[in-house]
Amino acid sequence: MNFPLFELRTNMIATLLVIIGFTTLLLFGIFALVGVTNIVLVVSIVALINIVEWLFGPKLIDRMYHTRELKEGELPEVKNAVKRIAQRAGIKEPKLVVANIDMPNAFAYGSPLTGNKVAVTSGLLRILNPEEVEAVLGHELGHLKHRDVQVMMIVSILPAILYYIAYIFMINSLFDQRNNSGVMVIIGIIAFLGYMVLSLLMLAFSRMRESYADFHSTQVVDNGARKLSSALAKLYIYGSIISKRKPKEVKQAGTMRALFIVDPSSINVDDLKALSADEALQYVMNRKTTFTDRIEGMLSTHPNIVKRINNLKKISESQAF
Repeated sequence: MNFPLFELRTNMIATLLVIIGFTTLLLFGIFALVGVTNIVLVVSIVALINIVEWLFGPKLIDRMYHTRELKEGELPEVKNAVKRIAQRAGIKEPKLVVANIDMPNAFAYGSPLTGNKVAVTSGLLRILNPEEVEAVLGHELGHLKHRDVQVMMIVSILPAILYYIAYIFMINSLFDQRNNSGVMVIIGIIAFLGYMVLSLLMLAFSRMRESYADFHSTQVVDNGARKLSSALAKLYIYGSIISKRKPKEVKQAGTMRALFIVDPSSINVDDLKALSADEALQYVMNRKTTFTDRIEGMLSTHPNIVKRINNLKKISESQAF
């Protein structure tokens, strides 16, 4: 039964069309008010900045998260899993690196200058068993197969353009000598409101890409839905312990939270380390979704943990028939 995938793809396409259409209409409106030349300059500068960040960003990520390449004979099971999943996914095998941080997580990144990489943290390797690590890798290689790094970079240019338009016009209104300050303020406010709307749409689009990567793991890893559910539950619960012990590290991880398989800023702080994998999964599934959870979900780059596990359960059940 492919209904979850069909619905997900449809929602992603619809959201992307709304993002592009909304931005196009708003920019054309601003063009009509202030002229094309000035806005084209802003668009060009913002696009150039994003492209440079994409090309050289992996080097910055390596520095921020203290990644290192594996030594000869190190983590053979993980290396073999990456190779096996890449073959099943039909993509070139990415370079596997380890991030020396205690936050249990994983992320995929890369550019034409560095090639594709998939990173697992030392904290993740301590918490998950080999099967769960494999499922997480299935998710991360899904991002590479779906070109999520490139897709999100391109789409993220749009709200950035509106933000800088708003900033420029609000600042210029303070120093205007031609009595156009009122018009500039109105344009600035419109652009900023557009930026806010696009930011919410971007977050929704990011959550869909995460669900799409979850689905990919279930396709390239044997019994992937069950393994990934267990991994997500452990990462969610055990990660809270690290957040207690090293809050500064969690804050740093939160600055690039869209990279990670679990949003570090959404981790709860209950000490549940003693629970088994099944108990941890049951605990997460029994959590009541509060109004605050729903609001936080709208502002998150990742789907609600309960929703993710429920979706994986549906996939697992459909694969059983």
